[in-house]
Amino acid sequence: MHKDVDNMKLNPRDQQIFAAVMSMYCNGDGLPVPSTKIAKQKGMAVCSATVRNAMARLEKIGLLYSPHTSAGRVPTNDGFDYWFDEFFTLNDIANYWQPEQAQLVELAHGLSQRYQVCCCVGLPQVRTQQVFRVEVLDFDANNWLILLLDRAGQSHNICINKPHDPSDSQRYEFATWLNTVFSQQSLIEGLYRMQAMANTAPRNCHDSLTQWTRELSQKLGSDNSIVVGENYLYKKIDCEQSLNIGVSFLNFVEDKLVFKNGVSILSAENLPFSSCDDLIVISVPYFQNQEYQSRFCVICPKSAQLEKIIQEFKLLEPLSS
Repeated sequence: MHKDVDNMKLNPRDQQIFAAVMSMYCNGDGLPVPSTKIAKQKGMAVCSATVRNAMARLEKIGLLYSPHTSAGRVPTNDGFDYWFDEFFTLNDIANYWQPEQAQLVELAHGLSQRYQVCCCVGLPQVRTQQVFRVEVLDFDANNWLILLLDRAGQSHNICINKPHDPSDSQRYEFATWLNTVFSQQSLIEGLYRMQAMANTAPRNCHDSLTQWTRELSQKLGSDNSIVVGENYLYKKIDCEQSLNIGVSFLNFVEDKLVFKNGVSILSAENLPFSSCDDLIVISVPYFQNQEYQSRFCVICPKSAQLEKIIQEFKLLEPLSS
């Protein structure tokens, strides 16, 4: 950050005017903020000349700049850094956040629609999902479909080859055995129990258990994510490349923010996208039973309604208990 910012504490009026510039700029439009608009803001109680002088001081120390003469001011990268450092307690927001998967998906769609932003969310690690119930369905002539359901009704579906005697009674018997194996266990623990309890499985299923456990192992090894609102991103930023947003992006963010809890901010220079200087990422890790799962990322222009988006995570904080 600019050395003048490091060595200077803003006076209360300059801080108030700086905060007003940030709030007006980060309103979804990203337009330069004129002094006259700030002077008219409710509760400001200063004239335009006072605001202009404050803006000049803020520009001198590197927090604001003017795109061209008489254009008003916009925040610099140092200005964004200072804003997040001085005006937010990011580490305390959504601390050890533990939403359910359905809440993650609902929040991603809600934020995307309300603020016209892109959300990339890593879904809970499959191997730690706890199984509440197992169902075995007659899928087609050659396959049974196994549904491994958690308490919220979310399921992991695995197609397996039918055994030699695929009668309904055998299917029900196998489903009963699977419920004994997986009851209240995580998927990874259920896999171990399938292998350890193989000799107790229905006799006609013994020959197929190797294939079935292999299918489950492959399922556990898969990464997954959801991306919503990507179209909003391309409409609002000037970027020459197609952005690679998904599991690889989440892995990049995890490496950058390892061990950081609460809300974190990544600016353009810390992102794996070239020629997209206007981007910013709001990232929150989430947990299940105090165990880290993945990250919830909001990818948006710097002019997005950042305060309100961060507030959304703060409002959801009671769900993290």
